[in-house]
Amino acid sequence: MVSDADDPRFFLAPTGKTDPRAELAATLRAFFRADPVGGDPQPAQCAFRARYRWLKAELEFDDRRLPPQPCERFQHWYRELNAEAATLVFASAYLNNPASLFGHTLLRLDRRGQTEQTRLLAYAINYAAADTHSNVLTYAVDGIAGGFRGRFDIQPYYKLARAYSDLESRDLWEYRLNLSKSQLQRLLEHVWELRGIEFDYYFFRENCAWQLLTLLEAADPELRPSDEFRFWTLPADTIRLLTRQPGLVGEASARPARGTSINRRYEALEANERRLVRRLRNDPAVATTPEFIRLAPERRALLLELALDDRQHRRASRTGKAETVAPPDEIAHRLLTARNRLPVAAAPIAVEPYATRPETGHASRRMGIGFGQRAGTAFVELTARASYHDLLEPDAGYTPDAQIEVLNVAVRRYEDSSRLVLDRLILLDITSLPPINALAPRPAWRIHAGWEPVPRPDCRDCIAFKLSGGLGLAAETRWPWRTVWFALPGLELDYSDEFVRDHRAGPALTVGALLQPTPGWKILAGTTWLDYRLGETSAATRVALQQNLALGQDWSLRTDWRHQDGGHEFGMRLQVYF
Repeated sequence: MVSDADDPRFFLAPTGKTDPRAELAATLRAFFRADPVGGDPQPAQCAFRARYRWLKAELEFDDRRLPPQPCERFQHWYRELNAEAATLVFASAYLNNPASLFGHTLLRLDRRGQTEQTRLLAYAINYAAADTHSNVLTYAVDGIAGGFRGRFDIQPYYKLARAYSDLESRDLWEYRLNLSKSQLQRLLEHVWELRGIEFDYYFFRENCAWQLLTLLEAADPELRPSDEFRFWTLPADTIRLLTRQPGLVGEASARPARGTSINRRYEALEANERRLVRRLRNDPAVATTPEFIRLAPERRALLLELALDDRQHRRASRTGKAETVAPPDEIAHRLLTARNRLPVAAAPIAVEPYATRPETGHASRRMGIGFGQRAGTAFVELTARASYHDLLEPDAGYTPDAQIEVLNVAVRRYEDSSRLVLDRLILLDITSLPPINALAPRPAWRIHAGWEPVPRPDCRDCIAFKLSGGLGLAAETRWPWRTVWFALPGLELDYSDEFVRDHRAGPALTVGALLQPTPGWKILAGTTWLDYRLGETSAATRVALQQNLALGQDWSLRTDWRHQDGGHEFGMRLQVYF
């Protein structure tokens, strides 16, 4: 048995990380001494409260032979938290930060007497990596190889909510945990032991989701959710697993991000009201125009609040500071003054998160089996994906119009061959297609890396390493069903010894449409034009038509038709998520 902790201060025996028996013996000896130990040096009975209380209950310590320490610092800390319950918080994915591509989890400690209005004042337990000394070139390597140092931090919940919800526009889902009083006490005592202790942080394994699972296991030793995650641990997967534990998770509630609230209200406006809001946020004098005054008072109040919220949100996102510490904004002050002159409530608008509850979505791992034809030759195909979600899969539980795939592999056996061949191995594919709106325009973008087919006249199974990216725009229409149209100009580099000079590179343009006739059925059609100007020079066109039909939460039927390099391919496969 090997401990997750990598800080020698967490152990009392030199081999404590890998030798539980030696650590137990050293711990028992340390309880008789007053020498300072641990991440926050103090006597062992106080530094390792969870160990001490558990061993005292198991071994029935005689207080006369082992006098208990008063541990006043711990008692003060425990009273300051004043916790009577715990809430698991899930922050939706944030594609602008690699460490948050798959979401984030933290634990809020709900105070006694807490209300809906005061829950932001509670404390929260957050596990995160200290990545400030990494640079763009080493970020991914450090995150995958454990180059960052992770540690637990306890801070007011409102600070984390502001960072995730207000500044990064990440919807939050809050799950009340049904922990008994003794379980909550064990959890807090273990958190006390971990203050200042460092861990090797891994994006895919020992991350925030994994560490919170181990906290819950410390609270209730009968829980063993971490046993389900051998190779990687994703926040959404842990939420799905915990909600299946009998009686553990209670009610769930949403905290829509500030950006979500702004966009939802903007979407609910009439066309003329949208124009007024866009003008108002930069010119409060619009509130005195006849067009604005003709609106009902509750609509005027709504537009003024929306213009003020959007202005403050944009300033906070640019500066990374709350409005209270940002430089004064005269326009915001005038908007607020105009709003205060209206003695009516703003017209109510329902605000729902864009990212729905993660446990309602499919599992992130996927396997499939299928068949098809390439250039007239039939094949059988096996596919597997380590994680996470693609554009064709149902949006439930995931960020809409976004794709994050890691380690997607397919192998085939053609009818005229007895061997398996690698058809593709995608290392990473991230696509974001946010429909543009005039209030808060965001670009569409994509980055892709992996080995893909490049059929040649004399080589049906040739593959090449492809590195590509694009930056463009996406737009949304609603008739006859929801469709996202996109255009992504970009660049592509292909490497293979099949090419002249072993490579080809040049500009590319991808245009397409993502159609959604029903929540469980999506169609993706796209065309890519390529102009290879370096290496093996040529021009090429790729056309693809794909559809995915969800047969259940964790089953789907996928079909693909592709045309590239003068050849056609068709495939169909059944996919299962786990």
